[in-house]
Parts: sequence; C-alpha cells; structure tokens
Amino acid sequence: MMETICCGVDNGSNVIYGGRYMSVEKRTYSFVSKYDQVPIHGMCMIPEKPTAIVQFVHGMNEHKERFYPFMEEMAERGYITLIHDNRGHGESVRSQEDIGYCYASMEKGFVEDIYYATCQIRKTYPDLPLVLYGHSMGSLAVRAYLKKHDDAIDGLVVGGCPSYNEGVPFGILLAKCIAAWKSDKYRSPFIQGLVVNSFERRFQKEGRKGAWLAVREEVAEKFNQDVLCQFTYTMNGILTLLHLEWIVYKEAGYLVQNPELPILFLSGEDDPCYINNRKWRKAVNRLSNLGYEDIHAILFENMRHEIHNEVERGKVFEELDQFVKRVIEI
Repeated sequence: MMETICCGVDNGSNVIYGGRYMSVEKRTYSFVSKYDQVPIHGMCMIPEKPTAIVQFVHGMNEHKERFYPFMEEMAERGYITLIHDNRGHGESVRSQEDIGYCYASMEKGFVEDIYYATCQIRKTYPDLPLVLYGHSMGSLAVRAYLKKHDDAIDGLVVGGCPSYNEGVPFGILLAKCIAAWKSDKYRSPFIQGLVVNSFERRFQKEGRKGAWLAVREEVAEKFNQDVLCQFTYTMNGILTLLHLEWIVYKEAGYLVQNPELPILFLSGEDDPCYINNRKWRKAVNRLSNLGYEDIHAILFENMRHEIHNEVERGKVFEELDQFVKRVIEI
C-alpha cells in the first residue's frame, strides 16, 4: 500500500541539477496514510554524498513548494531534504474541495504522517542522522511528535514558534459547537480571522496583506497570489490546529525517551506569532522543564514570521547548517 521514500521505483519525476556545491536529485514521492487512507504527496532532494537528513514540516495555509528554495540550499550543503504536503494542504487531499480539511484522524494523523515519513527515509538511509524542522503550525506538529517519538530523530528545530494563546480552550469549544451546528466541513472566515487577524494588525500601517510574513514584500505578494495558500480552513482544520497547540502546551504525555536530544528554537524578533520575549522563553523553557537537556534558542533581529524567506535568510541557513553539523558529530 505504501512506498519507501527515496528508494526503489520512484512514483514521480526525477530531476538532477547542479547546485553551487554539488549536484542534487529531486524526486517526488507519495504514500497513503495508515489512519484514514489520505494520499500524502512529497518531495525529496538528494545530494551526491549526503551526510545527514533534514525533514521539513510546513505551516498553516501553505504547501511544500514554498520550502523548495530552503530545501535546495540545505541539499547543496550535503543534506538530504524532504517535505510532504500536510494532510488537507497542497496535493495531500482526496479532492480539491478538501483543502483545509484534515480528515477523520485530524491531529493524530497529521503527526503520524510525519513519523511515517521519518521511518521510511530512515529505512533508506539508516546510517544518516535526521533533523526534524517544523515551521509555524509545523512547529506545533513536530513538538506533538516529540511527545511520543523523540527517539526517532537526532535533532529538532522549532521555527516560527507560536507562543501559547490562553484563548485556545475557548477556541476549541467554539469550533466544536459550530461543527456540531453546521458540519466539520463548514468554513468560517470569522473564526479563521480570530487566528490570523491579530498578526495582520501589527503591520496594518504598511497597507499590504501578509506583511507579517516577512519584511521582503515579494514574499507576501506571492503568498497572496497563490491559490493553495488563499483558503479558509474547515472547522475540522481549525480544530486540528487548536488541538495541536493544546497538546504541545499540555505537559502530560511527554515520554522524554531522549533527554539529550539537541533542540534549537529559531524565530524572528518581529514575528507576531511569538507575541513577546517572555512568552517565547516560556515555550522554550517548557521543554527544558520536562527534562530535555540540550536546548538553544535564537531570535533574529529585523525578521518576521518566515525567517527562511527574509532578506537576511542566509543567517538562518547558516544556523541550521551549524546545528546539523553538530548533530552529525554527536
């Protein structure tokens, strides 16, 4: 039913291009989620002589292709990179009408799809260390992953980390009520606005939608023109997001099987998701208080939410590169 990632007969296109450092093969892959048979589609980039694996998890209202430049940069540095469209995003849907719908297994399937991809790439490259990198909603997913599967990875990067919002329990209750009244496929711009509009307000003087994403204006322009980013989540999708946040910031359930796991938090100082330094530090310290011993955190000046798309994104690439190199040496 499922195919090993980056191994055997490829079910997609193979493209080899010459990067600045080495040639890189691009290979598409797909598998079927074991929870509810949702088709999951991804991309893997394989350099000539890989030294590590970096698995990316994208954020809310986006898709895997937005990470290709970041992945190419890391692949050219010698790392296998892979990403799949999260369920309900991009190509990982049963039909285009399901964009923003995370199906029956919701956050459980969301997280376990990531774990399945980890296991499959591990089968193909059992001797390479693997770093898991989650951005935004993906940063919630990888920390939910951490609860049960911290022994499956060699390093974790939490990018664009949303600080805990005290309104999450109310949001869950409200979304459940609307889903029960309407349906779990009901879409409410008002509910989604409660999540996103606070980010927009901080930069409303700039007069451009999506200014909170990055200082670079072209980032928001492309995002606003991308039909795979411009959708309203279903109540099922909203609940998946809120459940992930609730799970991550609820201390019960962390097994902490790998307390020495290197963990790196990366955020932009002007990212409205991080709210303020106190709340962001609280998110960082939460994992430390649970027993993780090797945690570092970096705030980038003059950067907003998508640090990997910013003007000085080279600094982000370097920090990730140094982190992966440290993981390799452990």
